[in-house]
Amino acid sequence: MSRRLLAALCALVVTGAVPVPRAGAGDLAPCPQIIDEKHFADAKALRALNSTVAGFGLRSTGSPAHRRVVDWLEQRVRRMPGFTTKSEELRIQRWQPRGGDIVEAGSLRVAGRQVAVAGAIPYSLSTNGKGPLTYLPMTSPITVENARGKVVLRDFPAVDRGHVAEPELNRDLVDAGLAGAAGLIIAFDFPREQVKGYWDPHTGTHYRVPGVFVGVDEAERLKGSTGAQASVSVHARTDGASTRTLIATLPGKTKERVVIGTNTDGNTWVQENGTAAMLALADYFSGLPMRCRTRTIEFVFATGHLHRSVEGTEHRARILDREYDQGTVAYAMVLEHLGTREIQAAPRANGPGRELRLTGAAEQSAWFVGNQVLGETVIQAVTRRSVQRTFVLPGADAADPARVPQHCSFGGLGTHYQSHLIPAVATISGPWSLWAPSFGASAVDHARMRDQVLAAGDTVLALNGVSRDRIAGDYPAQRQARAAGARTCSHELPPEQAPIRPFG
Repeated sequence: MSRRLLAALCALVVTGAVPVPRAGAGDLAPCPQIIDEKHFADAKALRALNSTVAGFGLRSTGSPAHRRVVDWLEQRVRRMPGFTTKSEELRIQRWQPRGGDIVEAGSLRVAGRQVAVAGAIPYSLSTNGKGPLTYLPMTSPITVENARGKVVLRDFPAVDRGHVAEPELNRDLVDAGLAGAAGLIIAFDFPREQVKGYWDPHTGTHYRVPGVFVGVDEAERLKGSTGAQASVSVHARTDGASTRTLIATLPGKTKERVVIGTNTDGNTWVQENGTAAMLALADYFSGLPMRCRTRTIEFVFATGHLHRSVEGTEHRARILDREYDQGTVAYAMVLEHLGTREIQAAPRANGPGRELRLTGAAEQSAWFVGNQVLGETVIQAVTRRSVQRTFVLPGADAADPARVPQHCSFGGLGTHYQSHLIPAVATISGPWSLWAPSFGASAVDHARMRDQVLAAGDTVLALNGVSRDRIAGDYPAQRQARAAGARTCSHELPPEQAPIRPFG
């Protein structure tokens, strides 16, 4: 990628628009170069699809609700002309809150009194832990000396967006287990009602300590009760289970494939509404004559993103990595967290701490692109569709010139394709509503979502006429360098079991 383009990509904020030409109708009409909006799902239809997915409730990996979502997606796709489906099964050590309700799965008592919680912490130990309450600020690591046998109260990390707190949450849960803590309480500085049902971390690591989230009002009272006897309970079921990635294939003129993916497990209107986008795209492309589908399109509805120790997209990427050199894969595209509205923390109007507020603006989003051809194509598409507050970037991590590829992270699921050196495009955003269900439908602007999905479809159509070699750019050279021993990206997934403390 040239320095000039790299600088342009890193700085680009899309604000303009260009005229949208219209394709003709009928089988003998020219193949469309961009999507004709008259033949694509409108914002109301996308909202209805998104509502259906969110209506299944908590879709934790491998749960009955999650299985029903995947079954429903398969039924929808099978009704579209031309599609065939298959599944890739993965085994997981499943963690499910009893009754499918993560709020009811957690409970807390301090000094004999019940304290309202925002929910159990995902994958925390299903048990009842008792001990004296102690508050440890974030500047104090959780150790055997300060936490063993105690219920530890900890503040939620100070971050602008909740999703970036996952590494610290994971570390605290692992450390609390290693230290022999009786329980862990993570305190938000937001009202409990705003963070009820919060689901993070989503590593899929089974922790060795029970844990709950609380809101700011409860946290203030708890900080005044240090030393009191506390009891943290988590009511969850852990068992072996099977979960599946659904792969829906629409044939094109050649066996060369475009792979479009998202995940199916989630807990909000945002995580994961890429499923609705993919249904809309599948419906549109199935309506085109085969002569207008240069490549076969493979829609990957992946499992395991809420259980990243068995990440379905990573498993799919490993297969595509092996197949890429056979010439059957052109590129991959990932769609996540679409149409999101910006939510910011502000001083609370009535009470301690802060509160989360919709600003009225769109949440910033990013399109990550693997090379110049993909970058130029995406820029044209998002500009045409006026997808504002959008950045086009070469990666979410710092470039490492000694590694192939230089950028490993695409911010989400796209990372798995990019890190396996498959030409990749991925769009993603990360608002507070990603893991906080309380915002419901208000978290998503479905008109904006439609513009993003149209831009994705336009990108696919624009690349129809671009050869696989041009799309590949310098990926083949990087793959050769990797084969020769060059340093590359890590494909290590989080452990499914947290480490055991090395003492009795």
